[in-house]
Amino acid sequence: MLLPLLLALACGPQSPMTTDEPASTGEPASGTTTTTSTTGPTTTAPTPTTGTTTPPTATSEDDAGSTSEGATFIIPPEPCPLVSGGELDLRCSQLPCSLWQQNCPRGEKCVPFSADGDPVVDSSRCVPILPDPGQPGEPCTVEGNSATGIDSCDLGAVCWDVDADTLSGTCVALCEGSADEPICDDPATACAGGGDGVLNICLPACDPLAPDCAADELCAALGSEFTCLPDASGDEGQVFDPCEFVNACEPGLACAATAAAFECDPNAAGCCLPYCDLDLPPNCPGAMQQCLPWYPPGEAPPGHEDLGVCAVPQ
Repeated sequence: MLLPLLLALACGPQSPMTTDEPASTGEPASGTTTTTSTTGPTTTAPTPTTGTTTPPTATSEDDAGSTSEGATFIIPPEPCPLVSGGELDLRCSQLPCSLWQQNCPRGEKCVPFSADGDPVVDSSRCVPILPDPGQPGEPCTVEGNSATGIDSCDLGAVCWDVDADTLSGTCVALCEGSADEPICDDPATACAGGGDGVLNICLPACDPLAPDCAADELCAALGSEFTCLPDASGDEGQVFDPCEFVNACEPGLACAATAAAFECDPNAAGCCLPYCDLDLPPNCPGAMQQCLPWYPPGEAPPGHEDLGVCAVPQ
């Protein structure tokens, strides 16, 4: 599954943004930090900063449909029925609901989905909670495609990492609390967000300098948090390779903005560049690159104070 690069995040401290914003997409809640071709959320790649300079990172174009706190949410007066074949009547429950407040009618849940039918979540809506729903960590299935929002998970959970062929995945918990103070009940997880705040889910937290993700995953920033995401790098994703998705580079590499290295294709959406340790001697592969802080001064979360990325100072 591929995760978009550019979506503004609703949880955790925000990474600095740059003016160099390539396009990309995101991953729906069948399972965020960039167009997606699978099942999962959308995301924004944080940009390293140093003083007043900020090496750009790649971003994506799918920022529509924010359900950020403070918006006016309208709930349909009646629950949305399932029509013949078990499909949701798409004329019903099209108005955004609140993923944080879960303010849908009884028997329904608020989920992220794609309003235009593509695989990128960009809005939210109420859908029925199916019989015998799955809990976080349990198997799940989705109906239609990975971004319909119709899945077999319970209230407060969505189906994540969905297989495009079988439409099956695993239930993961939505973040609780608020966009300003997101909460994940499991201390081993972090609130990862994407889709301009439309998707906020609890995924295993990780450190890109010492990743401990599963073999088919990599540690990348889905929003402002580093979490274990499905590895979509395939045969590509090497240093200086073009990228469009936050999880399309090999482990240990970030999908950064092309201006961060002279060796990158300036016409690409993004470019794979190494993370680096600010406490170690610089060892960056590109001309004039330095190990620059990933987070703005004073904004690095505990455990990530030494995190940097190889980039040319701007």
